Amino acid sequence: MLTDQGRSVNAPRVIEKLQDAVRKHQAGDVAAAAQLYAEVLTHDPSNADAWHLFGLVDYAQGDHEQAESAIRRAIGLKPREVEFKANLAAILVNQKRSEEAEDLCRQVLRINDAHPGALAHLGTALRQQKKLQQCLSTCQQAVAVRADATALCNLATVLADLGRIHEARDALLQARQLDPNRPQVHINLGTILRELGDVDEALRSFAAAEQLVPSSYEVHLNRGNLFQEAGNVFDAIEDYQRAIAIDPTQPSAVAGLGRALQKTGCWEECLEAHRLAAELAPNNQQYQSSYLYSATLSPLLSEDLVRQFHAAWGRKLEASIAPLAVHLNDLTTDRRLRIGYVSPDLRSHATMRFLYPLLQAHDRSAVELFFYSETVWEDDVTERVRELSDGWCATRGLSDPELAERIQQDRIDILVDLAGHTSENRLPVFARRPAPVQVSFLGYPATTGLGRIDYYLTDEIRHPSDAVSGFTEQPYRLPHGACCYQAISAPPVAPPPCLKNGFLTFGSTHRLEKISPQSLKLWALVMAAVPDAKLLVFRDTLRSDSLREQFRRTLQESGINTGRVLFGWELPDAHLEVYSQIDVMLDVFPWGSGTVAYDAMWMGVPIPTMPGDRSGCRATASMMHYCGLPELVGASDDDYVAIVAELAADRDRLKKLRYTLREAMADTVCNASQFAQDVETAYRTMWQNYLHGAARQDRRYVLEH
Repeated sequence: MLTDQGRSVNAPRVIEKLQDAVRKHQAGDVAAAAQLYAEVLTHDPSNADAWHLFGLVDYAQGDHEQAESAIRRAIGLKPREVEFKANLAAILVNQKRSEEAEDLCRQVLRINDAHPGALAHLGTALRQQKKLQQCLSTCQQAVAVRADATALCNLATVLADLGRIHEARDALLQARQLDPNRPQVHINLGTILRELGDVDEALRSFAAAEQLVPSSYEVHLNRGNLFQEAGNVFDAIEDYQRAIAIDPTQPSAVAGLGRALQKTGCWEECLEAHRLAAELAPNNQQYQSSYLYSATLSPLLSEDLVRQFHAAWGRKLEASIAPLAVHLNDLTTDRRLRIGYVSPDLRSHATMRFLYPLLQAHDRSAVELFFYSETVWEDDVTERVRELSDGWCATRGLSDPELAERIQQDRIDILVDLAGHTSENRLPVFARRPAPVQVSFLGYPATTGLGRIDYYLTDEIRHPSDAVSGFTEQPYRLPHGACCYQAISAPPVAPPPCLKNGFLTFGSTHRLEKISPQSLKLWALVMAAVPDAKLLVFRDTLRSDSLREQFRRTLQESGINTGRVLFGWELPDAHLEVYSQIDVMLDVFPWGSGTVAYDAMWMGVPIPTMPGDRSGCRATASMMHYCGLPELVGASDDDYVAIVAELAADRDRLKKLRYTLREAMADTVCNASQFAQDVETAYRTMWQNYLHGAARQDRRYVLEH
């Protein structure tokens, strides 16, 4: 007999009861198992196994605090029991307490370096901390120990994070062969196939997963993402809503719903969804950025309110992160500056039409170029940029502190953000101030909100010097415009279609969410002023019957006769050929044209505009100003309608513009050498400003050569 506080304990009876509890636990009768574990512990409170198993029951029933307490008590009784620590690590990982989980897993692996559970949970903990290279090594070790479906799934996940999509697919195909009844394999494989563009196979994978788990949050989330990318916005909305109904506490589907609602022009609901996703995941900067980006584009919010949102985000982030105390830069004056460009879009992307000409034209005797690439899908454009580099760093495997340290070690003088709050940005790195001078440029139409980004490259038209700045950064106005455009595979300019058709065709190739009620009001006035004109609305998302029908109703409600409207969505091989069907482009407000305006003008299609009440709506006005066409910029709605109507009535002028716009752009907003000189002068001025204001103690770190 054993005794516990004076009571008799029958050891065989306790063991028998514990075994009975385990059998019920394994059979899924959790309530009965919990009751038996409690009885065992009443008789033998020092039974470590019972505490451990009781903790697993608590966790299964959703009582995470009690589960952790019970398993920690078990560990106290048996400190070297690796299963206890591995299971506690799993609980901590699920609570995103990744550093604590990592420590526990490493304790286990010091005792047993081939423990499958510890390796799996360590991989997850490292991934949560964005230590992707360490995560990859751990997952590879787990597969070497036991190449089961779980280990292969985990390996595929980190391979996908690192952009190694084809390797991820191969790992998942192997996992599916080993265990075709595991839902997670099908879900992950569907996600990878979606990224590879294999829509039909991805749908089959999601269907297989749904058959195994009919009410799966992940199935609906990932299929919603697939539908959204394929242009089936309403199907995406339905799947996101189903996912939210299954688990309203998860932010991913809420954020996806926000993106989908934005594409339908439901701005109020879109903003609310993004706000809720950010609230559900307050430490996830990508959800915070998605909300801010959506606010920037919304026609419902003033520029001042948008600036306040961004500035509040920036203050909160910077309050939580101390900037790097030391910069290691050479503080001599007339040397080559080390410029670091940070972007997720160093690939075939619209951003590259404005960035690549600058990179090619940079004076390499004046600057060294370093690139910090968050790019997932590398392609021939990525390789061309890499060939221009003095230093290249793939950043997807680096945490924010690791990337900041790398930039500091590279002794970057001027660090340039090219993404703002768009997807996959690395703004939290800029909050650490790894470079003495930091700049926002090109990729975002509003302030980042960070006080530790010093400058925003712009021009006098986009941001007039006599206007109130909507930026936490200091605007630096370039003298010949704030960007330089380069067309990709542009066909020859075609004659205005009105000469053949006998009627004028207005056009829009804008994203549908840009076509706001304000835009439609003006378009209706234009169509009334030119009663024989037609309107071609061309966008790939219009292949969706439901979206096309919704947009048709929106046009009708705005007073536009849809009998005069043509829709198109199948892009020609040379996509700019679509502009051969358009005489005059109609602009959008308040979120103005960007790449679309430059594409249209390069193909000889004028796009009259208005400056608008916010910086993001003045890009087209800036282009017109620097191209020498200020007469195509109206000061009011009435001006805009009159300019468009007069242009539509003057076929000779349309024909002349058709064949002279490309030349006008080539000499101005496409003049890469002039633009590079302007940017390099700006960089040199910023550097001189820094040297004049650099703290005296920084000069201890002047490097000797």
